[in-house]
Amino acid sequence: MARPTKSKDVKGKATESEGNEPQSAPKEGPNLMSTIIMAVIIILCTTISSAASVYFLAPIVLKPLLAQSQVKGEGDAGGGDAADEGDGEKEPTIGPVLDLEEFTVNLKDPGGQHFLRADLSITVTADDPKFEKLTGEAMTKWEEDFKHEMSHYVPAIRDIVITSLTKRTSSELESAEGKDTIKNEIKNQVDGLMQGKHKVIRVNFENFIIQ
Repeated sequence: MARPTKSKDVKGKATESEGNEPQSAPKEGPNLMSTIIMAVIIILCTTISSAASVYFLAPIVLKPLLAQSQVKGEGDAGGGDAADEGDGEKEPTIGPVLDLEEFTVNLKDPGGQHFLRADLSITVTADDPKFEKLTGEAMTKWEEDFKHEMSHYVPAIRDIVITSLTKRTSSELESAEGKDTIKNEIKNQVDGLMQGKHKVIRVNFENFIIQ
């Protein structure tokens, strides 16, 4: 009995294989285009967002910087003016305190019912620019010369003080404003008396008692 041949089967398989040709890969055109469009949209959104952030945040960031720059510029200009002023007249050197001792005066109250007892001293400028650097015997000598010089002014200064105080009533001198007024009056008159030799810086009252 003859064996069946497999040629038909082989042929059939070959034919079947030829009939089932591999299908072509799907086209990527639409997918690639979608990807590109999405990328463009993302880039545009990012750009718009960044621009909006710059638009809204720029004034917040730049305004303080501009203000700081302006202040710095004004400070530089001010510094120049200060330097110019420094080149001008130098502030006087503060000198010693001249003690005028105690004053007891009748005030301008009706019937002379009140009087004032107070210690008064004035602080003046020194006409010697080296005063602040003096020490020891040099300072002692300077103060002795100062007291001798001021001894010629003391009687006139005491007269100024007495005249100024006796023109006030007790109510006028009891207030802080009244005390400041009398101090300024004494200061201005003593400055006029010394004619620039020494300038009064402060008028000091101690033990200011009205009775």
